[in-house]
Amino acid sequence: MNRLLRAMAVMTAGTLVACSSAAPPAPANVHVGPFPKARGAAPARPNGAAPAIQRIWFNSLDVRRGGVWEGQIDTSTNVASVEVRNNLFSINAQRSDYGHFAFTVDVLDLPPIFIRGYDLRVIARNSAGAETEEDLPFQIR
Repeated sequence: MNRLLRAMAVMTAGTLVACSSAAPPAPANVHVGPFPKARGAAPARPNGAAPAIQRIWFNSLDVRRGGVWEGQIDTSTNVASVEVRNNLFSINAQRSDYGHFAFTVDVLDLPPIFIRGYDLRVIARNSAGAETEEDLPFQIR
């Protein structure tokens, strides 16, 4: 009986590993590290045009509990909102100027079940609701 339970546990673990999806690669417009001193002017687009994400900066994509996580997102001028989200949280970045968004978050001490990798989504929306999205890997430790 003990061998049967052990075999079932190994098969279940193998199945769960096979079902997990690989994290998406970081897009070329995502930068991790120091933020730029000058962000430059946002590209002008009419309100009805599709929103565009130009550049994204994060202080880290491998955040630690109890730390601070920050990001800056540069978009076209017609972007009304930027959301940074995964299946654990949703952050609405604050707009400081047309095409310039930023956020700062204190990372909570989460239960161990939430300490893992996630697919992070950065979503820019214009005032009509049209959106564009960048997906990238994100880790909480």
